Amino acid sequence: MTSRSASDFMCTRANLLVMAASYLNGDDPCQALASPIFADLSGLPPILCLVGGDEVLLDDSLRLVRNAGIAGVDATVFVAAGMQHIFPIWSGVFPEADAAIALIGDWVRARCRP
Repeated sequence: MTSRSASDFMCTRANLLVMAASYLNGDDPCQALASPIFADLSGLPPILCLVGGDEVLLDDSLRLVRNAGIAGVDATVFVAAGMQHIFPIWSGVFPEADAAIALIGDWVRARCRP
């Protein structure tokens, strides 16, 4: 969260802490229901994680996908170089967002075929 703080304009540590405090309402942030990084991920369906290479949540995203893979889950991560949090919403504006939408479609189609 610190090494990418200057490049991620969409997602900041300060904003995340405010949202987390509101969501947690005093509960432990390390419990599985608060953060899937601390959860037993075995038995989950396939996971596709798209993350921007410049976003503060990159390391958490990589940890989640790694933990899922260790738990035996089909887990895929796509890191878009130079992109920030929620970059796929910019479809039609950034080619990286268009590529991410196409990747999502390909990923879903590959898992939904009989």
